[in-house]
Formats: sequence, structure tokens, C-alpha cells
Amino acid sequence: MNLIVKIPLRFSLIASFFVVLMFFLIILLEKNPVIYTSNIIFIGPMLSVFLFLSIKAFRDVNPDGLRFWQGFSIGLIYTLVFTVCYALFLWLYASIMDDIYFDEYRAMIIEKIQAGKDMLVDQMGEEGYQDYLKSGESSNGRIIGSLAFNNILIGFLITPLISLFMRTSEPQKQNLD
Repeated sequence: MNLIVKIPLRFSLIASFFVVLMFFLIILLEKNPVIYTSNIIFIGPMLSVFLFLSIKAFRDVNPDGLRFWQGFSIGLIYTLVFTVCYALFLWLYASIMDDIYFDEYRAMIIEKIQAGKDMLVDQMGEEGYQDYLKSGESSNGRIIGSLAFNNILIGFLITPLISLFMRTSEPQKQNLD
């Protein structure tokens, strides 16, 4: 298998394992894991660290160094595989185990919408506010899709930065004259 696929696949599976582990640790701490793992303060750094490690691993084993396009490709593959694994885990957990944490997440979203009612009515009107309030009562699939979109967005924003930072200069050609 090509290194550009193999390395991000390995690191995305490792990162997925850590997210699942953190999910259950948060449950043991009697907190809502859907709220905590949806938080950019939690997921952003973790995504970034494993993204950096996957690009660094490629750079270290590739004799030609790392070009921007390689780092970008690795980052996209890593982000997509991690996001699919994470979303699949959340869906399986909600379907098989318990969806009480999704209910609490929905309640938190609705509470935040209701707390900002005056401002939202001023900006959207009463009908727009009611539609927005109904969107807070979304299904588990929509919540998981929203969390997956956030992960992809974080990965797509961080990947170019890490790729630029980690790239190596072009190898010097030997002059045989």
C-alpha cells in the first residue's frame, strides 16, 4: 500500500481509538461525552496532533522528503478516515447502547437558543426564530453529521498550515560534470 495512504490510515485509526477511549472516560466521570467530544477545545488539538504526527511520519520515512501536495493529501485522508470512524462510532453507540447523551445535547442546544431569543427574534423575526428552534430538535443523524462536518472543517483548515510548516526543500540534483 502506498505510504500516502498507509500512514494517515494508521494515525487516523490510532486517533479514533483515543477518541473512543476519551468518550468512555468522560462517561465514567459522569459527564456528557457528546458535548465534550463536540467541543473544538477537545477535538481540535487532538486532530492537529495526530495530523502533525502522520505528516511527520511520512516525512521521516520518505527519502525524497515531503512536498506540500503530499502533506495535504495525507491530511485530507487522515481527516476523512478519522471523521468516518468517529461518526460511525457515535452512530453505533446511539443505536446500540444509549442515546441519552444525544437527548442531553439536544436539550443544551435548545436551551442556548431560548436564552438568546430576544437577539435571535431581532435578527431573524419570530418565524425565523421558531424555525431555528425546531432545528435544535434535530435527529441523532443530524447531530452526528454536524459533528462530522466540524471535524472535516478543522482538518481542512489545519492541513495546509501543517503541510507548509513540515515540507522539505527540493532535493539538490547532483551535477555530474
